[in-house]
Amino acid sequence: MIKYANNAFNRIQDGIRKYSRIVAQARQRGMNERDTGDIVKAMLGDMLGFDPFFDVTADVSVRGANADYAVLADASLQFLLLVKPVGTIPNAAHLLRLSGSSAPQYAQWAILTNGDLWFCYRLAVGVDRHAEQVFKVSLLENKPLDEKAGLFFLLSREGVSEDALFQYWEKQRILHPGRIASLLLSDEIINIIRREIQRTANYRVDRQTLCNILTRDVLRSDALAARDGEGANLPSLPQCFAYVHNPHEAQSWKLRFRNPDGTPNAEMLTLAVADLSGDIRGLGIPADDLPLVKQRLRLAYLELGITEPELPEPLRL
Repeated sequence: MIKYANNAFNRIQDGIRKYSRIVAQARQRGMNERDTGDIVKAMLGDMLGFDPFFDVTADVSVRGANADYAVLADASLQFLLLVKPVGTIPNAAHLLRLSGSSAPQYAQWAILTNGDLWFCYRLAVGVDRHAEQVFKVSLLENKPLDEKAGLFFLLSREGVSEDALFQYWEKQRILHPGRIASLLLSDEIINIIRREIQRTANYRVDRQTLCNILTRDVLRSDALAARDGEGANLPSLPQCFAYVHNPHEAQSWKLRFRNPDGTPNAEMLTLAVADLSGDIRGLGIPADDLPLVKQRLRLAYLELGITEPELPEPLRL
């Protein structure tokens, strides 16, 4: 259980009030990325309790790329932080340089912010590490102050000392709607419900009918879609992949980067480009087809609002 330090919680609430006004003015003036970074660094010190001189380091090398800040506590890295201009809406595509093989193994958390919106990502572990959004919080969004302060506390120095961010992520993972939906549709739970209906209403319902009712009328569609994980929900649409050897053989489709509705998926783009950054021989994509593959990924980034200079290195012309 996360124990909120009263002093920290009050300080964060005061900081939200103060910096909401500052960020709103910065947005009106169209402040650039560097000026936004100054505001963010002030928030890290004034609101979140880090020492801006010793706990916040700038321009941290990440294997040839750079995070804007690394936030430390007791000389130990807590999270990487990337800052976008206050007028830019951040998305996971901006985290490419901290994903895949680019991020150091000791970096577990990354924060992406434009001063107003703060997105917290877990970079996961291993070769296939990618950005998993943990939460987002906005200074300017019309939500209860306590709710905002509770999320910002996870990023505070006091929250770091309690390992609050990991506890929050673990709770979200355990209680994920997809996980709960899987449990409700398991054989054990279905049998329990059948027995309870038989006991209370003296009515015998078959398993398939009960499953149909749960999936059609009781459980939310997004929870059902998430219950088997991403890998079990690969779309049967070849246009969702950057490389398609045979439209009629799903096994030949490589580098998924779009949602079933055709919109770009920032997290999938991150993984696709990370794969291209490694040994492409393992992908089974002919060299002659790589220019078209890269062009498809490049266009998807542009659809997400990523400018040409911000494109990841493998996609630049």
